[in-house]
Amino acid sequence: MGAAAQVDSVGAKTARAEDAPERRRVRRPWFLPEGRLLSGELWQQRHRGLTILLWIHVPALFVYGVFRDATPQDAALQVAILVVPATIALVPMLGRNVQSASTSLGLVIAASILVHMSGGSIEAHFQFFVVIAFLTLYQAWLPFLLALAYVIGEHGVLGAIDPRAVYNNPSDIAHPWKFALIHGGFVLAASVANVLSWRLTEQEALHDGLTGLPNRAFLLDSLTKLLGSRGRRNSAVLYVDLDNFKNANDAFGHQVGDELLIALARRLEGQLRAGDVIARLGGDEFAILLTDTEDRAQVHATAKRLLTAFGSPVRINDLTIVAGASIGVAFTEDADTAENVLRDADLAMYEAKRDGGGRVAEYRPQLHSAAVRRAELEVELRAALSEDQFVLHYQPIVDLRTERIVGTEALVRWQHPVHGLLGPDEFITAAEMSGLIVPLGGWVVREACRQTAAWALLTPDRAPLSVAVNLSPVQLLDRTLVGTVAEALHDSGLEPSRLCLEITEGSVIKDFDAIMPTLCALRTLGVSLALDDFGTGYSSLSYLKELPVNSVKIDRSFVHDLDASTHNGKIVLAIIELAHALGMSVTAEGAETNGQLDTLKAMRSDHAQGYLLGRPVEHWHIERRLDEQRPQSCSTTAGLPTQRNPGRESVVSPGGNR
Repeated sequence: MGAAAQVDSVGAKTARAEDAPERRRVRRPWFLPEGRLLSGELWQQRHRGLTILLWIHVPALFVYGVFRDATPQDAALQVAILVVPATIALVPMLGRNVQSASTSLGLVIAASILVHMSGGSIEAHFQFFVVIAFLTLYQAWLPFLLALAYVIGEHGVLGAIDPRAVYNNPSDIAHPWKFALIHGGFVLAASVANVLSWRLTEQEALHDGLTGLPNRAFLLDSLTKLLGSRGRRNSAVLYVDLDNFKNANDAFGHQVGDELLIALARRLEGQLRAGDVIARLGGDEFAILLTDTEDRAQVHATAKRLLTAFGSPVRINDLTIVAGASIGVAFTEDADTAENVLRDADLAMYEAKRDGGGRVAEYRPQLHSAAVRRAELEVELRAALSEDQFVLHYQPIVDLRTERIVGTEALVRWQHPVHGLLGPDEFITAAEMSGLIVPLGGWVVREACRQTAAWALLTPDRAPLSVAVNLSPVQLLDRTLVGTVAEALHDSGLEPSRLCLEITEGSVIKDFDAIMPTLCALRTLGVSLALDDFGTGYSSLSYLKELPVNSVKIDRSFVHDLDASTHNGKIVLAIIELAHALGMSVTAEGAETNGQLDTLKAMRSDHAQGYLLGRPVEHWHIERRLDEQRPQSCSTTAGLPTQRNPGRESVVSPGGNR
């Protein structure tokens, strides 16, 4: 557990002092098992089996007694005493301790009856050790203490009153209490052996093998006990996830990663109080149960102190590693079960991750509602993939020199059976989090290639269009991406140079080393690569120089204020000149006014797309635009209305529009 830290306030010390007698009353020696491993259902199964075994002893001992020349009346009288504990063991309302004590005592009494009926034979005494073995199923300390006390007391008292009922050896008969203690010692030795075995099993089952910290099962057990006590209103759970562990593990190896986890576990222990519970949940996730806290402000102060601790460098061999962490906070008074408290803290941690990491976030009910919605959405997305509910809309990309449509950007839409047409903002995040973005993205690439190849067949007298498809960061890390793209090109017959795959700066820079081989393999196929939303991310010139991209796309936020903002104009001009100097073409997104188009043309931007030039529409709208397209001025081209079917106004969705 955590080591002692700074002394809390006087009020907190007083409160803990008042509670101390209660804690001392329930505290038991370390070597006694606590039965943490048994769930209610498992305990009931084992107790039922042992109680049945006890009831089986009643007729079995009666038959044995008669076989040993006892009268039926005497045999029945001796075994009748077993009916009392066997009956008590069947009453659930008495609770675990009373029920297990009754069954245990009954089995020990049954062993003593066997000894009596055998005339104190040594062989019969081994029944006590058989009983001890059965009592291990309870995994609790009380049955062993009862067995030990009964053996010593019964052998001593009955041995003094009727020695031959217990012993058949003259020396034993002469010293009943001496040999009662010796027999008790044997029972104690057997009990200790079983107890120590349990402690080892419990240690392995309830603690993390790497760090030695308690694990999830231990934490949930502690939480369950806490929720049933009066201290729940002053307790909280902190859910900790390391921000940079994966990078360190990948860069320096698993051995360094393990040493980092151990070092951080020790650092955690040094930051918390002795009464707090620190658990490793697995991987790079930890949880801390804070008990007896003053208020929520103290919990947040502790969480921020832990952030600082995780942000401090860790020295491992000759390496200096900064792990960083995101922390979610959930208070026990806001949940009814241990699982729900941990779930709420986990949801809050992911909220901190979404805010950029290195933060503390507190659970709000809206986070659970959103998680439920994401889970429902994942089920619906799987159904949508299997039932072909997705469609592609295409937004025209115009060459500013020829004023003609030279390509499109394929944007996915979901034709939901209940909610109608949904834009990507409604489902892409859920698809990425669930991993469904990989099959969905594969479908988008295949369908975009198929449709673009079909347009080339419909208009053989015109230069074929190109098509741009956005790639998710998850797709870029998928090993099947290159094969999926190659298959789509082969099946559709589309020239590779007509397919442009758009990537964002952030997704590339975050996993640069892992993604670069994929990008190079895609370029080897002959497809084009575009850096999307350029200017809004890192805009690192060193990365731009190394990336195998053919073009950049200027983010709509710069184009939006292009008319009025001198600063934006300078930024856009600088991007265009930089891209051209590197041999890349430029596409400006979000063109919505004639003034913006004129400015972009004057700046020598190669292409533009935006609502003025055409909204994302179904494929047949693009076909109509191609039929109507004639050489004309840029302002006239820009003024062409998007052809729409009056009955299909809802096809235009704001999500993903340029």
